[in-house]
Amino acid sequence: MDIVTHGLVGALVGRAVVPRAAGPALVAVTAGALASDLDVLARLWDPMAPITVHRTVTHSLLGGLPLAVGVAGLVRVTGAAPSCRVLAALAYVGVLSHIGLDLLTPFGTAALWPWDRRRLGLGWLYVIDPVVIAVALAGLLLAAEWKRGAARRIAQGALGALAAYVWVAGLMMGWAERDFLRLLRVEGVVAMRTVMVPAFPGPVRWLGVAEADGAIYRARFSVGRRPDEPLGVFSERDAEPSPGASDGLPEVQRFRGFARVPWRTFVRDGDTQVVVYRDLAFEDHPFGGEMALRVSLDRSGAVRAIQLEHTF
Repeated sequence: MDIVTHGLVGALVGRAVVPRAAGPALVAVTAGALASDLDVLARLWDPMAPITVHRTVTHSLLGGLPLAVGVAGLVRVTGAAPSCRVLAALAYVGVLSHIGLDLLTPFGTAALWPWDRRRLGLGWLYVIDPVVIAVALAGLLLAAEWKRGAARRIAQGALGALAAYVWVAGLMMGWAERDFLRLLRVEGVVAMRTVMVPAFPGPVRWLGVAEADGAIYRARFSVGRRPDEPLGVFSERDAEPSPGASDGLPEVQRFRGFARVPWRTFVRDGDTQVVVYRDLAFEDHPFGGEMALRVSLDRSGAVRAIQLEHTF
């Protein structure tokens, strides 16, 4: 999820678990909910960080422990009353809220790192979900109008409402897959594998991708309605061979290992040949950009530049 959602939900969790509205305790939970995204700094030294580093170590159950301790230390320096141990426990609750939210998105998170480095994700929610933001914000505003026990119950009720919404989103994913398979049958397509990805604003809008013999089919649509666009067809017969040795580059191997439905296109830009690797089963917010890796080659096939277009 986006950083705003993590902050709001983290603060709501703090309101729900802290018996009294103790400032340092609430700060510890909220800061813990934000701390996992410190891995965005890896982009400073690793251009491939969005797929190699992001949502791995700092988004894991084990990696969250030193983050929580660090947050507790910073809060304790301010002269906070709770002990460092209590603050660390509260900060870890915030980290868990961050991991839990990211597990609901298609991008997923390597929660079990280092035992399992795969990003696990249910794919029920779009990375920026207006309903989650609205419910969390409403819960916080209402809780601010009440004192102690009542505020805590309001926050817990808001979290319960979020849990119910997530459950509905999971049901919507099943309905969306049913609609997508019906669309494919109408077009005479027999899918070997399908991938459903929530589209903005979710969970009523979805991106469906299907792999069939010799082609990949893709469509965006709303549940219970006709597709928003014609069924896109990516035929393997239309795919051009990659010039040079771009497929063997380490960056390309990492990208294709990350992508759920990789696709390659080849374009010319003057004397430069550009091989574009995309993940057709990816739908992110506009600020993140397309999940695509561009490899620029000269006429001889030598690599000029490699650029991952997606950011955090």
